[in-house]
Formats: sequence, C-alpha cells, structure tokens
Amino acid sequence: MKCSALFSRGTLAVLLASAGLSGACSDSQVTTGIAGLSGTYDVVMSDNLVFVTSSDEDNLRVLDVDRNPRDFIPAPNPLQALAIPVLERPDSLTRDVGYVADPSREDVGREFSGPYVYARSSGSFLISVVAAARERLVQVGAPLDTGALVTAFAARAPAGEGAPSVLYYALQTPPAGASGFPCTSGAVMRQELPGPDALGAGAPPAATPVFCLNPRESASALLIMPQAGQLALATRSTTNLPPALPGRTVLLTESAAGGLASVTVDLTAGFGGVPVRRLVTHPRVTRVADNPATPDSEEEILTAGRFIYGVRDETACSAGAECSGVVAVESSTGAIATDLSGAPMLPIGVSGLPTGLAIVPEARVRLVLADGTGGTAVIPLLGILPSSTGTITLFSASDRRVFDLDPASASATLELRNGAEAVVDPEGGRGSKDLPAMVKVEQVVEYVNPQDPSRTFTRRTLFEGSVVNNTYRIVYQGVFPNLAGLTRDLAAPTLFEVEQPTDLRRQVAVGDIIVLESDSEVCGTDLAVTAVVPVSEGRVRLTTTDIPAGCAGLPRFSVLAAGEQPFLLVNSAGELLARDITGAARSYSIPTSYFFHPSTLLGQVEVDDVPNVDPPPWQVPAFPATPPDIDIRVEPPSGDLRLLRGDRFVVSLNSGIRTHTFGVNSESAGAGLTFYTLPGPVVAAPGSDLAYIAYPSADGILQVNLGLVEDNRLNAGALNPFE
Repeated sequence: MKCSALFSRGTLAVLLASAGLSGACSDSQVTTGIAGLSGTYDVVMSDNLVFVTSSDEDNLRVLDVDRNPRDFIPAPNPLQALAIPVLERPDSLTRDVGYVADPSREDVGREFSGPYVYARSSGSFLISVVAAARERLVQVGAPLDTGALVTAFAARAPAGEGAPSVLYYALQTPPAGASGFPCTSGAVMRQELPGPDALGAGAPPAATPVFCLNPRESASALLIMPQAGQLALATRSTTNLPPALPGRTVLLTESAAGGLASVTVDLTAGFGGVPVRRLVTHPRVTRVADNPATPDSEEEILTAGRFIYGVRDETACSAGAECSGVVAVESSTGAIATDLSGAPMLPIGVSGLPTGLAIVPEARVRLVLADGTGGTAVIPLLGILPSSTGTITLFSASDRRVFDLDPASASATLELRNGAEAVVDPEGGRGSKDLPAMVKVEQVVEYVNPQDPSRTFTRRTLFEGSVVNNTYRIVYQGVFPNLAGLTRDLAAPTLFEVEQPTDLRRQVAVGDIIVLESDSEVCGTDLAVTAVVPVSEGRVRLTTTDIPAGCAGLPRFSVLAAGEQPFLLVNSAGELLARDITGAARSYSIPTSYFFHPSTLLGQVEVDDVPNVDPPPWQVPAFPATPPDIDIRVEPPSGDLRLLRGDRFVVSLNSGIRTHTFGVNSESAGAGLTFYTLPGPVVAAPGSDLAYIAYPSADGILQVNLGLVEDNRLNAGALNPFE
C-alpha cells in the first residue's frame, strides 16, 4: 500500500531533535545496502521498488526488494547507487495507484501501481514526476509548476491501455496568474499525465480545478478511492478565528461531464469531528474464509475501499486522547466503523505521535500468545503504526482493533509482603489464608429481575477492556507518605504540627500513631493521637499521649495509620490514595472506561438470583454499556489480623490485554541500529512479511521481518538497515 509522509520535514526535524539520536523464509537473503542516504523523510512502494527521499541531496534512491541480495538499484556506474534528481529538498512522496474494476475478473479490487512516482517539498510550488518502471527510473521532464503552495497530493493509475495517469494536488491559494479561476481560495487540482514517452516529448495538458476549498481552509491529505472518479479529502483550518471549522473530511465524486466535483459523503463526524492528517484505504480482501465443512457460507468479503483509515490531527486539541489515534470510517456512509465486537471502534492509539501508517493486505505476522501458543498468522488487513517514541504498533485493520495476545481475562492477584517487600507465607501464621476474602477488588453491577423487580442479582467481577495494568499496596499501619521523618522542635517537645490534605480520605485522624525516631533508634512506645486541632489552612496540631522520658530527645517523628482505619492504600508511585477502605461500606473507587472491546462486548450472560426458584434465570449484558469503577476494600476477619506493622497486601491488576508493540534495540552491540530511534512513514507489499520504515534519525530505511519480530520487546534481530 502507498504510504507517504505524515509530517513535513520541519516537524520531523523537531521530533528528531527530541529523539536524541514459525519462522519466515525472507531472511535467507543478504539484506543490507549502502546508498549514502541523507534526509529519509518519506518512502513509497511501487511494484516492489521502495522509493525513498534523500532530501539533503535533492534526489530519490530506489531499493529493489526483488533483488537477491536486496540492494539499491545501481547507477550506470555499478559501484554507486542510482540517484534520481528531483526538485529541491523532497520530503513527501506518492505514487500512481489503481484498483481492478472488472467484476468478472478473479482479482477484482486488487490494487496496482501505475507508471509514476511523485515528489514534492514542503513550502514549494513544484512537483517532480518520476518514471517508476525498473528500466526507466528518471525524472520525466522538468518539475510541474503548480503556481501555488502544494499541501497534499495523490495520483490515480491509468484506467486502461493508453489512458493517462491523473495527479491530484491541493493548493493553498489560487495559482499565480490564473485567469477566470473558479475558486476564491485554495483548490484541489486535476492534472492528466500521458505515459513517460509522451510526457517527456512535450508539456502535459493544463491542470483543472475539481474542488474549491473554503476560505481559511487547507488540505492536509488526499486519497485515491477504488471507485472511478472518487477521492477523499481531509482539511484543517488555517486560523482559529470564527466562523472557521477545525477541519473536515469528505468523499468527493467527479462529474462525468467535467467541472467541479461534489461532496457525496461527509466523513467528518465519523472521525469525531477532528481534523485528519493522513488517509489510507485498502484493496478487496477476504476477512473470513468459507468453511467447506459447514452447509452455510461464512465468507466475509471486505470490498475495496470500504473503510477509510485516518490519522487524526493531535494539534486540534493539544495532543489529547479525544483527537488522536487512528479511526476507520465506512466510506459509503461516513459512520465510524464497528470493530470485531460489533460496537463502534475505539481509536488505535500510540504513545507519542503517529509518524506513519500502512494498511497491508494479507500480511504475515508473528502472533505468539502470552502462554507461548501461536505462530505466524496471515492477517487480512494489517495496520502498521510507527510512533515518535520509537515504538511500532501492529493492529488488525480488518477487525478495526488492536491485537490481544493474552488469552487470559482481566484479573487481580493478591500477595502478602512484609515491610521489606519479602513475600509472607500465610501458612506461617501471618495474614489470611484466604486473601480474596479479606481484600476485595471488583467491579459491581446490580441487575433487577424483569419478571419480579423485588428480586435482584449482584454481579462482582472484573470487565476485560476496562481494567488497566497497575499495582497498588494496602499497607497495615503504614506511614503517611508526606508525614515521614519530620523534624521535631525539641524546644516544644509536645508540639506536632503537620500538613493536612483537604481530602477527608487522606487525613490524619484520632487513633493514629506517632513514632519518634533518630538515625539509629526508634522509640519503643507509640504515641496515640488523641486530638486533631486545625491551626491554619492545610495544617493541624496533633495532641498525643505522654512522651516517654527516654524518647523525649529523639529528633524526628513519623505519623502512621492506626485505629479503626489502620490501612493506607498507595499507588505504584507511593502516593496515598485513601485510608478509609476497611469495612463492607468503605472502599476506594478507581474510575474506568473501555480502552479495548472484547469480542463478546455486546453478548449476553445468564444470571439467577435464586437458582431453581421461579422466576427463572434471565439474560443480562455480558458487559455493561459503561463499566463501573473498580472498588478496592479490606474486610478483615474478626479477631487477630495476624499482621505486623508495615505488612502490605500487593494488589496487581492485570488487564488481560497484550497488544502487539515493539521497538528497536538501538543499543545492541554490533547491530548497526544506534540511530534507529525515530521511525517515520512505512510501506509493505501485499502478502509479504517485510515492512520498510523510513528513519529520519538514522538517514536510513529499516527492513522489519514481521514474521520474526517479537512483540513487547526491543528487537535487534529480524531487522536490517539500508542506508
């Protein structure tokens, strides 16, 4: 699939500065090459040739993935790699793309390349047209002068023998010197280009406008759709002044009679009303194959162009989650696509900013589950999403969902440890032998019996897709984190003034303990807090029992939880969350929302409040529409707790979700990957296990063997650099 730059050279330069400098058979070839690249801001693939910018040298280089060994196309002097001169500082590429339209052909909907690759530069009026055939890798004629700043482009391959390629490009303003131009602001232009022989012999016909942009609107992406005469356009506002909208994404259809194209589907709402900076679609694929052993057909075909995938523009809301990530919409309606569960998909998010996006048909990927099962799988549509943090996320674009490589469901594990974090065996007389009975970690939903409203069923569980991996500690007689090792005023030895948070659930209370201490000594007698007296905003004075004479000179004190609420709940950073978590009516609630949709999200489960008694069991949603909070509380048994001061229950929440992300081990000795820290645009051939990612930080391309790369780790193997 074609993939071009998501960022201008300037944006990538900022990211570059912040970056700081079963098996597959594909690796049987030698796969390293040197071409002296400098400025690898974009890549595009055409007929198994990977074109890459060498921006600092004003040219393109071409990696031939069919060669054995894989290497750059050589120049006439075979000791050097071919350099194709183009316009100055190229940083964005696109190519001719078409789709087989004849419904009688078995390969209807297949994507194919055309005769040209195109290059442009941020801030330039020019577009270079490059012949993409292996036997003719040259710029054809002089670069096209569009007469205005080009902000986006895309191209359609010839529809048949003798037909022209059609280049579409968006202009920021009307072209200079244009007479009778129908648009008062920017425009999308249509430029027909004959084959390389004819184009090289003379100038192409004049470009014509096909769509007028609104005032203060700039095109950020163009996309060729499989249907003849259709293309998608994404825009953003060039100002914050009213009445400008943040941006829009629309499906345009050209008129057979000529003239301006019309908006046939508004896709903006499907993308959440957020501007989009990158658009990608897909060829025809079989999402689910038919099972010949069953009488009915299970085959599910995704027709070419059914979904349009967009990388939303984070600058619309300062990189907030509500305007980031990849979203797919139905091209026929503009509605957000549903995922495997049948619910509207959740955005595919990454840490940092997405720097590229490829949707690859029938890609071969290593998918090994957390329990060690699995192997190489063929994914109908694979999404590849590099990020500015250096990670690369793989997701199922055909399911519109991230991969889940963990067969387990959401869960909470409990462990008793002492103050030194050593595990305590309850069989040895400490703690409870039944930790789940003493420490409750659950989401609670109550259902009413539809046949008898007086009967209810309370469901206590953890709902997969809403539980985030995290660790909490419930510390018995723990030290308040902000009240540890405080200095005493020995001139006023009974004065204990401390900060008191406004949150009642984190406050010191009567019944708590003060411990006096020094570097080498701890007072053997606890001072019980008998009164808490406010002295100023945010500060209180603690009155205590008498200080033993032998402890009066100890210079520091700490405040510990005790009394009716002797437990402190702290998060993984050691911050106090709450202390009133003891008892059936007391708990700490962790807010939740769905970040992943299990396949059974819209399913049903059977519940029964009183088994074998009328009314009968009834069906309730397997997952509530809005997940409840996770409640954490302690229900100590009657009698001795069998706990020592500082003992803690360690609560580990496991989401049950293991996505497929990986990175590059840039510190691996001898791997030659030191500067492969900032990935950019990515391409891959249909049916392949090899992806090619531009790395501006390394002035190189990284070949990634998707059939071998290991998820959730930094990889050094299965990677081959081309520089």
